[in-house]
Amino acid sequence: MSGNLEQFLTELSRGLDKTMVAVNKEVTLRQRIHRSWSMRQCARFLNVGVPYLNKFAKQSEDFPTGQYVGRERVFTIDELMHMRALLAGTAKRPYDYLAWRKPDEPLPVISFASQKGGTAKSLTAAHFAQYLSLHHGMRVGVMDADPQSTLTLYFVGGSGLPSMPTEETPTMVDFAGLFASNTEPYTDYDPEDLDSFFLKTSWPGIRLVPAHGETSEGEIQIARLVSERPKGKNFYRFLRDSLERWRDAHPPRTPPNELLQDGRVNRDKLFSALTETLDCIIIDYQPALTLFQLNNVVASTSLVIPQTMKGFDIATLSTFVNGLLGMLQHILRNERIDIGSGPNMLLPTIVQRTNNQDLNQISNLLEHCPAEVLPVFYLRSDSISNASDVYQSVYEFLADTPGKRKGIDRFIENADAVNDAVVARLWPGRERGYADAWIENFYYDDEEDALR
Repeated sequence: MSGNLEQFLTELSRGLDKTMVAVNKEVTLRQRIHRSWSMRQCARFLNVGVPYLNKFAKQSEDFPTGQYVGRERVFTIDELMHMRALLAGTAKRPYDYLAWRKPDEPLPVISFASQKGGTAKSLTAAHFAQYLSLHHGMRVGVMDADPQSTLTLYFVGGSGLPSMPTEETPTMVDFAGLFASNTEPYTDYDPEDLDSFFLKTSWPGIRLVPAHGETSEGEIQIARLVSERPKGKNFYRFLRDSLERWRDAHPPRTPPNELLQDGRVNRDKLFSALTETLDCIIIDYQPALTLFQLNNVVASTSLVIPQTMKGFDIATLSTFVNGLLGMLQHILRNERIDIGSGPNMLLPTIVQRTNNQDLNQISNLLEHCPAEVLPVFYLRSDSISNASDVYQSVYEFLADTPGKRKGIDRFIENADAVNDAVVARLWPGRERGYADAWIENFYYDDEEDALR
């Protein structure tokens, strides 16, 4: 029987390899970001009034030309970043336009984790990374710890990362140094090698450490190192030590107000600034609680748990939380280190507004642990499936019919509110009011429905 299974897996592997050739060709030819944005939408991203942005555009010789679609002028994501650099170069508060990390500020490492698949974990992480770019101009490092590579697919394609990574492409397993070197059971890469593992994407300032099938080696290598017990390295510190080594060698150097030269954006300086460091790192976990994923927890300053609200899902969440708690308590008994010292939160996802069970679960959680649960959450939407089918976020997907566009726009409002709520906890004072507006509309509408 084992011979039949071996033959089955061999033939299936060959078929998948041939299929992946077609997938890679499709991804390579695909334009990554289909959307462009109007002056009004750009003004919203920049948090300025439309009249102010129009006036600024007329006064600046270096304002992007954009492209006319009918009577409306629209702009690409790169042109939006150019606007940010122009505004920051002349503003009294340049960090309002480019919310870059200052030299004395820590590096937030924000992990999206869940033990259960299907909780929109990767989708949530991708939308958050892209929201930080669109609304704050932040430089974001995205690290995919899931061998399924779902988060990676949200950033592959276009001019940045033209095709799916191969088995030779470094992943988080390499970044953490889990593979043996010539002389040691693990590899402490120097900071420049670590920096090269972050690959450019089509989103300016967003770089990716991708995942592929070899990412599953992380657990095997951790198990090997636990059995070998190398001196000077605890099994849960590999990623943390690598991130700290990279961080210390790549501090923020360029202030946002130093990007102009003779009133124009110095493109070389802007590109250099977008790749010199990161303002935060986002990690997307495999839906499991393993020793490799524990390395990600120990490296994180904040944990976001996207979670659906069905009864069985809550039981799975409880198992995950208690298992993780036990692991952390074991670590802290042996070493006093800061783990998750920033804001941590539970994010309800795929909530059905008409499902009383979903709403009751959220209500109970908000009653019993209000500080731990976000009162803003992702509602279930059929619209997102159109974008997800091609691994695009709603921020980049271009719907082809008016009906689909309305659905996508509704989901964008929801995503903006969720991401604004997360930003409010991670960077108080940078929120835009999207979360407060959503809360008022959602809970007010529910009260109105109850009175009818």
